[in-house]
Amino acid sequence: MSEAEYQIVLPWDGLVPDNRRFMGGRGHILTKRYRAGKELCHTLAMTQVRDRPTYPEGPVWMRLDFHMPDRRRRDPNNLLKGIADALEGVVYTDDKQITKLSWENVGVDRKHPRVEISYGKHGDD
Repeated sequence: MSEAEYQIVLPWDGLVPDNRRFMGGRGHILTKRYRAGKELCHTLAMTQVRDRPTYPEGPVWMRLDFHMPDRRRRDPNNLLKGIADALEGVVYTDDKQITKLSWENVGVDRKHPRVEISYGKHGDD
């Protein structure tokens, strides 16, 4: 599947749903909460990828395992945009490079809710 597999873990507190607001004819803007969550996740990811390759071009695969804070129903699809945006410049140059993506709600972890992200270069094996 890949040349190498790496992992990043982001805390639940940094995850924010895609919160764009439509501003009439002026397009979309991102909420302050979304921008702060994206910046936090970007910074935390950067601290975890020292001495790892960034894929400036080519396809990348990602797998996300969500460890939820409680049993409330949530849609991880709403969190994917923020995570993908936060990893730009850390894992890849542009989230358009993600060619294979999977996610799973693996259960509840009340003490340490998080998302575990595995990724690697998507090769032509």
